[in-house]
Amino acid sequence: MIKNYFKIALRNLWKRKAYSFVNLTGLVTGITACLLILQYVSFELSFDRFHQNADRIYRVTNDRFQQGKLIQHGTITYPTIGPTMVKDFNEVEAFTTVSNPGTFKLQKDRKIYQEKGLYADENFLSLFTFPLVAGDLKSALKAPYSIILSETNAKRIFNAVPKDYPDLIGKTLVLDLDTEPYQITGIMKDLPAASHLQYGILMSYETLVRTWGPWVKTSWVGSDMWHYIQLKPGADAAALEKKFPAFSQRYFKGASVSGSIETFHLQPLTKAHLYSDYEYEIGKTNNGKAVWTMLIIAAFILIIAWINYINLSTARSLERAREVGVRKVAGATSRQLTWQFLSESILLNVAALALSIILAQLCQPVLNKLIDKPLSFSLLTGQGYGGWTMSIVLVVVFLLGIFLSGFYPAFTLSSFEAISVLKGSFKRSVKGIWVRQSLVVFQYTASVVLIVGTLIVFKQLRFMRTENLGFNMEQMLVLRGPELSRWDSTSIDRINSFKAELRRYPQVKAASSSGNLFGNRLSRSFNIKKVGSNDEKGVTFSRMPVDLDFFETYQIRMLAGRNFLPTDSNPDGRKVKNVILNLSAAQLLGFKDAEEAAGKKFLMQGKEWEIVGVVSDFHQQSLKHAIEPIFFAPFYTMGGFYSIKVAGPDMERTIQIVKNKYLSFFPGNDFEYFFMDEHFDEQYKDDKIFGQISSFFSLMAVAIATLGIFGLSSYTIAQRTKEIGVRKVLGATVAGIVQLLSKEFLKLVAIAILIGSPIAWFGVREWLNDFAYKVDIEWWMFVVSGLLALFIAFATVSSQAIKAALMNPAKSLKSE
Repeated sequence: MIKNYFKIALRNLWKRKAYSFVNLTGLVTGITACLLILQYVSFELSFDRFHQNADRIYRVTNDRFQQGKLIQHGTITYPTIGPTMVKDFNEVEAFTTVSNPGTFKLQKDRKIYQEKGLYADENFLSLFTFPLVAGDLKSALKAPYSIILSETNAKRIFNAVPKDYPDLIGKTLVLDLDTEPYQITGIMKDLPAASHLQYGILMSYETLVRTWGPWVKTSWVGSDMWHYIQLKPGADAAALEKKFPAFSQRYFKGASVSGSIETFHLQPLTKAHLYSDYEYEIGKTNNGKAVWTMLIIAAFILIIAWINYINLSTARSLERAREVGVRKVAGATSRQLTWQFLSESILLNVAALALSIILAQLCQPVLNKLIDKPLSFSLLTGQGYGGWTMSIVLVVVFLLGIFLSGFYPAFTLSSFEAISVLKGSFKRSVKGIWVRQSLVVFQYTASVVLIVGTLIVFKQLRFMRTENLGFNMEQMLVLRGPELSRWDSTSIDRINSFKAELRRYPQVKAASSSGNLFGNRLSRSFNIKKVGSNDEKGVTFSRMPVDLDFFETYQIRMLAGRNFLPTDSNPDGRKVKNVILNLSAAQLLGFKDAEEAAGKKFLMQGKEWEIVGVVSDFHQQSLKHAIEPIFFAPFYTMGGFYSIKVAGPDMERTIQIVKNKYLSFFPGNDFEYFFMDEHFDEQYKDDKIFGQISSFFSLMAVAIATLGIFGLSSYTIAQRTKEIGVRKVLGATVAGIVQLLSKEFLKLVAIAILIGSPIAWFGVREWLNDFAYKVDIEWWMFVVSGLLALFIAFATVSSQAIKAALMNPAKSLKSE
């Protein structure tokens, strides 16, 4: 019997090829989009869940308050926190401390290999599940000057294959300018793509004890460390966190130790990737709201695709009504007919699912390249978020969706009364019009929400890319400083000579050096006080070392005072005493304007500093962040960055000139460059990707919704064919008939606009809350979205209405 059902279903689908093609197209499009989005969501939600004890691992976060204001919300904290928490709290069974993350230069046989690395203590490999393929897990990070390489680095540096890994243990590498070589103590598997920590080398934390001093284990004021702790089985993280205020009071005694009120918190490791609004982040992060938004879009697309199938199926009910009547007269029961029509739905949906899986696989490389993530279908088949549970849930959802989307059309078709159908009065017995109308309202409600969201996302992205940042980075070539050149008493003269030599070329308009860059997180200095002030509470500034050409190169406006002079710098940094503030820093110290601040002094780390100038505020980081109070000190460094303002059409030749001069002044270093605007825009990479993929899939959802209203309009117009003929005989015009037939559907869309607009407003407001500087949510966005939805609906319905209105009245009157 079942075999017969599917055989007849296949014949019916083949008989109505155009109808089957439209239905199949809608389902394939929707399911394919859903599968691609679900892979992305599964990958993002799976971060750090591969660790053996992921559910018991937390990272310690730290908030600092001065004068009642939050001055730092970060993952960075003091070196003593991890070991002290293990000592003080029974709930904590292990910890690991890491520090000094960055990009390092590995040297072997006069070749330089650049890699991201991290200093980690001996507990790191036992707390996290990062297996070694060579070396001892317990001792690999125990001794000073120990280093672990990833498999990728073992291959590229030593041309090693897996059987060679044990032979690499004991070999040495030179790291940056360290005089003592590092000994290879382990080879680790490349860290999984779904790890928020992404490093190719690990160095022993004990090395920092040798190079930085004992304070890296004992200090309560130096905050350059990150801590992860592991709780005992059954320990309550929330209850433990309630003990932290007493912990803070015990060791920091209010603000007397660090100059700030310290509060500590725990963040689950599995939330570190998607829910990090912290400063000094050392991990790979994304926006959790964006990921969940993509999941909502996937659900909308899938539901809209199934609604589209329902509407298209019921739209053909007139054509199949006589078939139902004849079958019932011949003895078929409603149950048999239900199964017959349901088998057609199952067959079509299963075919759509199979084609969607194939199409998703074909589209995978394009999507992976667009978003720069290693997505694969395996993320939905046991290797992604939730493992096999996720796979089972998806199978259940698809089966349930297939059944429900097929059941309503099957029930509707099988419920026709044979006598009514055969007598031609079928239309008076059709029920459930309100169901189909509700489905259309849902489709267009979702469409309005998605259209508004797309407009807001692109408006915010455009705003961030075009807003005046307060400095000029156009055609700014940036070089990484010569990190392999040692600092000495001649370094400042050599840097200035290099810049002067570059400025001899007409292609180079300006050049400067700095210890950091726009777009990077700056270090901070705490407890800064205005000299002569009675206020015992200090303030916090970000700091940036720059040379005397920096403000001119970036065209940052001097509001008061003067720029740096050559005499302000000194090879001995302890003799530097003059600084420049931005306006926010001057105001934070209590000066009413730039003129009042110029020439005054402040106290920092027991030393008086003179404010020789005040510059205008600018956006040091993306517009997600508020403008920082910054002080600039005339410190030179061999590391850092060189910013070179270039001009001219032949950029390749200009870069070659800069390269030749760089290597002549700083031999033995790599020449690495990039452009400042590209570097700054990297901060918007995830937002840009979110905008691209959300807008693409949103438009896809709108297109599928359009097929849904096409189905309902064709169904309704088909039932009113004789009415249209009568109206034409009585003198109705084509325009009048189109208006009559379109009015009902436009009412549905108008209802959808009224429902969708407040939902869209709430959603985009939540998304915009992540930005310190953002566009306004304006009324015209909802008007444009509504008009666009009305236009799409009108164009879809009118195409059917015009066709019916142009039909010969004689033919229309015979239609029933």
